[in-house]
Amino acid sequence: MKIALFSDTYIPDINGVATSTNILRNELVNLGHDVLVVTSELPSDTTYDASQDEQVLRVPGLEIQALYGYRACNIFSFKGMKEIKRFNPEVIHVQTEFGIGIFGRIAGEYLDIPVVYTYHTMWTDYSHYVNPINSETVDAVVKKVITKISKFYGNSCQGLIVPSNKTKEALLHYGLKQKNVYTIPTGLELERFSIRNKDDVLCQELIKKYHLEGHFVLTFLGRIAPEKSITVIIDALKEVVKINDNIRFLIVGGGPQLDELKEYVKNDHIEPYVIFTGPQSGKMVPAHYHISNMFISASLSETQGLTYIEAMASNIPVIARYDDQLVDVINDGENGFFFKDESELPQLILKAMSMDLNFLKQNALKKASEYSGETFAKNVLEVYKKAILTKEYIYKVVSIFPVKNNKNEVSFSYDENDSAVTLELSDKIIDQYDLHRGKIVDREQFNTLKDLEQISRAYNKALKYLSIKDYTEYQMRKKLMDSGDYDDAQLDATIQLLSEKNLINDKMYAMNYFKRCTRLGIGHNKAIYNLRNYGIETEIIDMCLEELDDDEEYQAALLLINNYYQRNSTISYRNIQRKIKEKLFLKGFTNDIIDKAMAEYDFEYDLDKEKAALEKDYFKAHHRYEKKLKGKDLKNKIIDTLLKKGYNYEDIKNILEVKEKNDE
Repeated sequence: MKIALFSDTYIPDINGVATSTNILRNELVNLGHDVLVVTSELPSDTTYDASQDEQVLRVPGLEIQALYGYRACNIFSFKGMKEIKRFNPEVIHVQTEFGIGIFGRIAGEYLDIPVVYTYHTMWTDYSHYVNPINSETVDAVVKKVITKISKFYGNSCQGLIVPSNKTKEALLHYGLKQKNVYTIPTGLELERFSIRNKDDVLCQELIKKYHLEGHFVLTFLGRIAPEKSITVIIDALKEVVKINDNIRFLIVGGGPQLDELKEYVKNDHIEPYVIFTGPQSGKMVPAHYHISNMFISASLSETQGLTYIEAMASNIPVIARYDDQLVDVINDGENGFFFKDESELPQLILKAMSMDLNFLKQNALKKASEYSGETFAKNVLEVYKKAILTKEYIYKVVSIFPVKNNKNEVSFSYDENDSAVTLELSDKIIDQYDLHRGKIVDREQFNTLKDLEQISRAYNKALKYLSIKDYTEYQMRKKLMDSGDYDDAQLDATIQLLSEKNLINDKMYAMNYFKRCTRLGIGHNKAIYNLRNYGIETEIIDMCLEELDDDEEYQAALLLINNYYQRNSTISYRNIQRKIKEKLFLKGFTNDIIDKAMAEYDFEYDLDKEKAALEKDYFKAHHRYEKKLKGKDLKNKIIDTLLKKGYNYEDIKNILEVKEKNDE
């Protein structure tokens, strides 16, 4: 699927929306989809190397200092639209409501494709940014406007994604009429934060840099802004250090309140205990979690709380202000702690400092594992599929052009701009669906025709493969999947068609394979192992075994014994039998067949041949050990070696005596 993600903020920005968008993009790509990210251009003073971006379209924008990390972008870009049209997305996923978000909606209308919208942020919690005089009247008006905008955005898309049920309930309270609302918690790249991937060298450098040795490290990571209520934590810290000053508060990030907080800390004489790291790159973020003992936030504006999950994935528990949005993430007393009243916070921090955190850490990791990026992306993909089906399309046959072998190129227009798509359809399908120039078909009919085309392509491709060698159903499915863009339903139909015409028959394949293995001297056990890897079901294998003649496997074992026995005439009588049994086992013969064949084969004991073999192995052993051992030690080593090769002890003694006499 071709997917376009529209977001005003993206990496290297450090915020929940940028992180979520980047994770979604990466996971979609990992699942085999083609993704274009449309976002704002980087500020002129950035140090970020944009050349490493893959399929990221950045359009001009102006940074808004009041909303740190966001840039006000034009709602339309002719150059950008040209690139988007060339990419030809099947669905647009809007992540933000501002310039780029509006651009995404315009692009959706222009290209006549469905738009999915994720409501990341409860914007009513941010009304203070446009209310510098703190007027209740202004605040009420702003919140009313935000509510109307949220309703409009939510109702005008083909699918609405929210990170939590609380967000969904808030939007419904606004009067949202959108029926296609999906609660999908944002996933994370859990391995990125895993303690297994901890950079010990970098962590030690940070500990030294921030002078954290021997201290309990309490960390906040995120945007430094009023709604995060970082002053609440600083005020609590003032009380904590009166009782236990073995603590450091790490504030990681940047934002509009950063300078204000630095002054706040100075005025309160708590500066030695608070460390401002400033904004950090995505690469540095996990390390800041890994050097921490506990994560803390007093935020009032969470929709899901990604930083809490990041912290828990990094093996550290959390302290958070109680919020309905977080009850599915934080289990109070198990993977972290909630505080409801600010007065509770100092004692809660002191409690954490004095206790063994291992229990909380284990539960934190367990909870974080529920938020994998792959699961997140798969759930979002299902929304895309539903949105595409929800969008109404009308397709009109423009032309039918015969090509070869009863095949035709049928062109359809599907929007007011006369965008066209071409399918290769047989004469039979054209007659069946009465396709002619000017014929109108709906989305469902068009998808059926598209499926039939893909099935036809897959079927013809399968015939080419089968002309070279036989395949099982599993092998053919995998072969077709690797060679073309077929969905499961199309592959199912193709395999069924091949099976109906007996071009693929797993039982016949298994029977022929058993017989071929028998001819090649391979036992049933190894054949069964291989057939299972080829996707043959156990029931089919069992049916084949019941129909096979066991005597054929037995005769194959006898032939293998004879060939090996005749080729190895210089090996001891006992040793050659042992080696033959090992050979038969490795070839996959059953124990019953091996025992029966070994018992019935005529192993002739030739005394002269045995003596010749013993003499040969004696010289080999003597030559191997004579430089390291002497006298009795050498003699005992030779005896042990020859015994292991299966020779009779009396025969070994005799040859040693003969050789000793000859040496004298």
